[in-house]
Parts: sequence; C-alpha cells; structure tokens
Amino acid sequence: MIENKEFRVPLDLALTPIGIRRCIVLGECLITGYPPYIEHADNGCPCDFFLINNVPRLPELPPKPVAEYDFQVLQIPMRSILKDYEYFSLSYGDVTAYERLFETSKQNLRMFLDAALLWNVEHGLLTFVWNFMVPQQNPMGRFFPRYDLRNMVHFVEKLNEALADMLLDYKNCYFFDLDSVIATFGRRYYQDDVLAVTNHSSQLTDYDFEYDEQRLEGPARATEWYPSNGEDVMVAVWDEIVAMYRTLRQVDSVKMVILDLDDTLWRGVAAEFTEVQPHALEGWPLGVVEALTYLRRRGVLLAVVSKNDEKRISDLWNQIFMGRLRPEDFVALKISWEPKANGIEQILKTVNLTPRSVLFIDDNPVERAAIEGAFPGIRTLGSNPLLWRRILLWSAETQVARLSTEAASRTEMVRAQIVREEQRQQLGREDFLKTLDLKVSLSEIVDTDSEEFARAVELLNRTNQFNTTGVRRSEQECREALRAGKRLFTLRASDRFTNYGLVGIIITEGSHIEQFAMSCRVIALDVEVAAMSALLELFGESGRKSAVGTIVETPLNSVVRDLFDRCGFVGANGRWERPLAQALCVPAHVRLTKSWETAPKSGDSLPA
Repeated sequence: MIENKEFRVPLDLALTPIGIRRCIVLGECLITGYPPYIEHADNGCPCDFFLINNVPRLPELPPKPVAEYDFQVLQIPMRSILKDYEYFSLSYGDVTAYERLFETSKQNLRMFLDAALLWNVEHGLLTFVWNFMVPQQNPMGRFFPRYDLRNMVHFVEKLNEALADMLLDYKNCYFFDLDSVIATFGRRYYQDDVLAVTNHSSQLTDYDFEYDEQRLEGPARATEWYPSNGEDVMVAVWDEIVAMYRTLRQVDSVKMVILDLDDTLWRGVAAEFTEVQPHALEGWPLGVVEALTYLRRRGVLLAVVSKNDEKRISDLWNQIFMGRLRPEDFVALKISWEPKANGIEQILKTVNLTPRSVLFIDDNPVERAAIEGAFPGIRTLGSNPLLWRRILLWSAETQVARLSTEAASRTEMVRAQIVREEQRQQLGREDFLKTLDLKVSLSEIVDTDSEEFARAVELLNRTNQFNTTGVRRSEQECREALRAGKRLFTLRASDRFTNYGLVGIIITEGSHIEQFAMSCRVIALDVEVAAMSALLELFGESGRKSAVGTIVETPLNSVVRDLFDRCGFVGANGRWERPLAQALCVPAHVRLTKSWETAPKSGDSLPA
C-alpha cells in the first residue's frame, strides 16, 4: 500500500536529504496552520508568516534578510480578487456581465501579484504561487453548461489559467497547482464550498462552531458531517513544494535510465514468443513505455542492457512496440549474453556518467544485486512493475524546471558523441582532434532574464564531474552574485558530429576563477583550455598581474582536479595561481570565438 505522503511525491529515487534553511508564507488568515506544520515536518524548516488580505502593502524587506530565505510561498485570497456579492448578484441571462466581471477579476489579480511579489521582483526571491481551488459542482445545477463563465467552476478554472499566464512575466517564480493536490486527496475532504460562499475558497474547518453555541437545538461541528483530511493535504502540499525545490536545485537528478527487456519493457520472455500477443505490452508495460517517451523529452537518456539474442530482439522490436518506441530513442542497446555489468560499464564510460546519476530497472533481483554491487550509488527498480510509471514520472529526481533546446535534443547529441568516441578509438588522439572541426564560443551573461542565464544555472546544478567546487547555486544566488560584482561566462561547442549547445559555465570575481563547471559531453576535447586562454587574456587586459583558481575536491569531481595544472597554474591545497605575463595558447584544433571581439586563429597565442 502506497501511503498518502509518498503518493504524489515518490521518495524511491531520493538519495540526499535537502536542508531548507528558512521560508516564508504569504497568505490570508485561513492558512495560518501551515507555518507551524512546516516548522515541525520531518523535512521542514523555520517558517515565517506574513498576513495579506485585499491588495497587500509589503514592506521593502521580509522579516529576515532576503538571503536567509530559500523561497517564499504565496497564497492569494480569492475574496481579494472576486468580492462576495459580485458573482452571485449577476443576472444569469446577462452573459456579457460575466465576461466583464472576469476581465475585472483578472485586473484585480494582476494588481495583487504586482504588490505581493515585491520581494521576488526586487530581490529575486524564489516564489511558489498557489492557484485557486476549483469548486466541486456548478452552483446553478447539473443541467447548466459546463464550460461557461456563468458556471463558477469554469470561472475559477479560467482564473487559474490567467494566473499561470501572468506568472510567466516574473522571473524565478513558479505556478504551484494546489488545486491538483487537493483533487488527488478528494475535494470533499478538504474544501469548504459545501457550506461557505464559493469564493471563500478555503479549507473545511469547525470555525463556525463557537458562533452557533446559542442555537436552540445545539451547535454542530462541520467535520462531524463532512470528514476532513486537511492534515494529509497539508503534508502533501509541503512535500510537493520540497519536490519542486529539489528539482530546481537538481538534487540527485537521474540523467539516464537503463532497462532490461524481458518482463521489464514488455510482459514475458522474447525467446519464448511464438508470436507476439497483445498482452505483451498492454497494461503496465505500455504505461512504462509512455513514461519513457516523456523522460526522453525532459532530456533523460535511455539505454537497454539485456541478456538476449540481438537478432531475435531486432526482429521482434517493431512487432512488439508498433512504432511507440524506436531503437533510436535509446543512446545505446547492449543486447548479448555477457554479464550486464559489462554493458553498463561501457555505456557509463562512453557517455561520461557516474553510477549515481543512473537508474537501472530489471525484473530479476539477482541482476539488480549484481549491478548494485558493481556500481555503488546506482539506483535500481524492479520488484513491482505497478510502481514504475508513477516513480519515473512523478519523482522530483526525474523532473526538470524547464525544457531547454539542449535537453530536448540530448539523445541525438549523445548518440553523436558515441559515434565520435568510436572514431577517437580508431585514431590516435592528435589525429582525431585534427579531424574534429571543433568550434568553441565564450560569452558573458549580462542579462539574467535571458534563456541563456536559466540554462547556465541548470547546467551548474546538474554537473558533478567537471565541477571545480561542486557548489550548487539557485537562480536567486546567481543573480545576487552578479549584483555583487561577479561575472558569469558561458561556453558553447560544436563539431562535425553535432552542435552540443551550452556546455560550460564559469563564475569569476576579479581575476579569481571561482567555479568552472562543464558538461561531460565535451570532456577530453580541450574545450576548457580554450576557454581558460580567453579568460586569462581578459584578466590581463584589465591590468591584473595574476589569475587565481580554486579546486574543492568532491567524491565525484576527480576529472577536473588537474584543470589548473594543465593550464600552467601552480598551487596546493586547492588554491592555484598563474602569472598573466605569458599567454596560454588556444589548442590548435579549436576555433575559438569570444562575444566581445573577433575570434583569433587556431593555435594563436592570446596576448598578455
């Protein structure tokens, strides 16, 4: 039995507890119970509460310094957007009156957001905005039009749609689907529209009880007639917020899913098929197949490692999947009778991923145990296929906050990377690099509202191996760093195999290279050396005499620890220094361009 706490937010893939320092909730008096719950929850944190009704007037700063908050949660009282009498006083026959009221409600909503999001706009504070609870039934009755503004259900749905559109105008601000969470646990067990005016839009409580004690037949508590599971919803809401925060920070993100075939991607054993039966894919297998297509769109890589006859699988593939899942949807298909650990080792080496970034799914507990022993840190699923789809789609660790161009085409890029690696193995390194036609561009981000900035923050938080410090930074922290005078540079790369898109982010302060993170897709191509040569030249032009770099060793970043040594720095204990009097050459096989000047020719030294 799946407990309510883990239903919407599966914990099966979570490895690392996340410590939230402090948050703040802004809302009406009806949600004052949330902050105390947050403070005492297992994954809770100190939580401040700021009461807002009508159009709020927020002080310039929250109760604590902005930097102490990881995020804020905003609940908008519907009564501040839609007054009690405005809706139910309209004539049902006056359709245009409902349309005018809806436009007025949208204007009120915009005014409320502009006021309530002051700390987000002025200080970049990460914000989750709750939507409105949709009423349980049309107050006019069952026979009246469903999708009509005269139906309060549809009116609120359209308000939620307008809210989602408005939030796109704010940075580091996200729509939180409170209504969906409540629907999961049952509206009848939470919403108070069975007894209160519809736009009260709140949790069912015994609030009225004390005011009815003088009634002739004695008072009744609302929860005696309408059982409430408000506590379950409160738990679920907080867990959903934490899950969104984990996704934004890319904590324990799954970058690849490797699957077995028999009784995993289909029901049954391929070697025993005389013909493919419909039930081989119907039910949970097709649900898993669909989930994999969504993961691929999110940028998660897929691979197959199976003990099977390769030709047999090739012959059966289209008969089983009927185009729903194609071999090219996977970056690798390792189908043989060799131990599965061999295939997984080859895949990880080729795509430069650590076991900790990978999920392995296999119905055989012996195979799972063998893989767990061979690759410490790898996550596995397999004992119950009825759970797989929910875990794959709903876990925070498989989700992303936005879909970048690079993420959408990641499978194609990695497939091209595999072809590139196969050629590299056939040629000597120098000969291979000469054939690569590698182009690298270095740019500085000055607009934190740009897609480039958002993608750079995502890369920084996804990158574990080539990351000089391993530090995670939120969008808010990166904005604050730029305001404090630090600079943020991004790297893009392409070669004759593919365009890899944005592959690196460098944060500097003065001539200090504070953090350098780069995608594993371009490791060993000297992209980082080309970038370093441009940075050192830039430092020299500013009149500085030396550059400094920092390495903080983590369990995963061994591949980057010699970065500064290879670039002519000297140091110890994580601090490296290099004089700027002598230039660092751009590698001969790299064509480097910089956004602030014309590209130098390949192999040229950059002037000090």
